Amino acid sequence: MHRQMLLSVCKDFGYVYKCSCGQYHVHLKGVTIYLEDEAQFCRFLEMLEQACKSDNFADPNKSKLERSQLKIVKKYE
Repeated sequence: MHRQMLLSVCKDFGYVYKCSCGQYHVHLKGVTIYLEDEAQFCRFLEMLEQACKSDNFADPNKSKLERSQLKIVKKYE
């Protein structure tokens, strides 16, 4: 049985767990991301930080996400 340690919670948005198997689980509404280890988790955080620093956030017209840019890997119901 896997044990999970809660690392972070953002009410009505999502939460992050570290699992005893070494994986990190990022749960958002309708999406769960499994990262294999701490190195992948840190790379994921770096990717998000880079996205926040991009010019797209400075101009609201550039930050619109098109449906064609999305890729659903696994859909939960």
